[in-house]
Amino acid sequence: MAIPQQEKTLTALAGEFLVAGKLCLMGYNASLTLKNFPEVDIFAFNPKNNKTISIQVKSKKIGKEYFIPETIGQKNIPFVFVYITKDNAVEYYIVPSEDVAKISKNAREDYIKSRPKVSKKQPLMISVNDIKEFKDKWGLLGLD
Repeated sequence: MAIPQQEKTLTALAGEFLVAGKLCLMGYNASLTLKNFPEVDIFAFNPKNNKTISIQVKSKKIGKEYFIPETIGQKNIPFVFVYITKDNAVEYYIVPSEDVAKISKNAREDYIKSRPKVSKKQPLMISVNDIKEFKDKWGLLGLD
C-alpha cells in the first residue's frame, strides 16, 4: 500500500519539529532550514560553548526502513532518525554519517547477496533494527 505524499510530507515535517523541540529542551538553539538548504534540515547551536552543527532528519511513521541518499559519505552531517510509533510515541536515533554510510551499504550488500536474481541497483536503506544502539545518543551530535 502506497503512502500518500501529503502524509509523507507531514511526517517529515513533524520529525523535524520534534527534533528541534527536543534540542531546545536540552538547552540548544535549533532552527529548521525549511528545505532551503540542501541535505540539512536543522542548524543547532550550543550557546554555552558556541559549537554549531548541521543535522539531517529522517522520519517514519509507517514502516521501519529509511531511504538514504547515495551521497551519504561525502559530508560529515549527523542523522537523527525519528520513528513515530502507532500510538504516536517518538523514538530518536542519533547516528553519525559515517555509521549511516557503513550500515546502509552493508544492508544493501546483504540484501543483494540473499537475493541473487534481484537487480544490483538497489537504493541505500537503513532500518530501525540496524540502529538500535544509537537510540537517544544525543551526545553523538558533538554539541557539548
